[in-house]
Amino acid sequence: MNGNSLQQVIPPTHLSVKAGFVVYSHNDQERKIIILDKGELAAVDNTQSRRKIMFTMQPGDLVGVAALLEREPFRYDLEATVDSEIMVVGEDCMESELKNIPLWLLAVIRELSARNRLRKEGCRRSRAGNSLISLAEFCRYQKKGEPIPLEGFVQEFCWQTKANAASAKEDLKALCRRKFVDITDSMVTVTYPELLELFVDYLEYQEQDKPWPPLQLTLNQKKALVRLSTIENGTPQDPPAWLAFFQKSNIALTAADWIKMQGLGWFENPKENLFVPNSQKIQYFLLALRYEINLRGVL
Repeated sequence: MNGNSLQQVIPPTHLSVKAGFVVYSHNDQERKIIILDKGELAAVDNTQSRRKIMFTMQPGDLVGVAALLEREPFRYDLEATVDSEIMVVGEDCMESELKNIPLWLLAVIRELSARNRLRKEGCRRSRAGNSLISLAEFCRYQKKGEPIPLEGFVQEFCWQTKANAASAKEDLKALCRRKFVDITDSMVTVTYPELLELFVDYLEYQEQDKPWPPLQLTLNQKKALVRLSTIENGTPQDPPAWLAFFQKSNIALTAADWIKMQGLGWFENPKENLFVPNSQKIQYFLLALRYEINLRGVL
């Protein structure tokens, strides 16, 4: 023994490469960090039918840290665009270096590496928790009846939500089957933006495994809803007067029905214990009942 308690350090490998040489391939099994000392390197995506340069490296730049420390695959081929000099830090080299650095510095490296991984995952993850809900929200704010090129429409949606284009097109077909949008000659037209608001609410209740209120009404409650829709500028009345009003229309309602209708927002209370119909809520529920088949998607 030489008395040195430190492990032997394996130095990085220095290489001179000619223009066109593939320094690192995305198919390589060995993980490594490439540091450019001199010249220029290009990261090329060769997985598509047409090669695409994603970025270039100048002296002092490096790649492969996540590949080496986090075992993430390097997605591109690294090619020398001119005669270059590089330094390669392999797994054995990195392991020997990590064994000889202070524990506090190793902890810092691991913390920074973990944060970088989370940041990358956040960048890649779709902002759309439920892509169909997100697409319906996106469509409801489009101008009604205005044709939009399909590819541009999908591209804009995916740019905003980081959703997958193929999934977005499938979701568009689901909206088309429900007659909320129309797809003709590679053009998308939002036909019923007002129904998309209901559809979003319906899907959100489904996602929470909760019954959607408009589809839980009894027959008498539905009759009361239709009767309320015929009232214009209703006079404020107390609950007994409203129940008597429905009774005259041959709609038998109980106190429980009244409490439920209040809970659903069918009435506003401008004065103490006096109520008037809420026309917006009533129209919302009427639309839901009228287009129940479209909302359920059982056309």
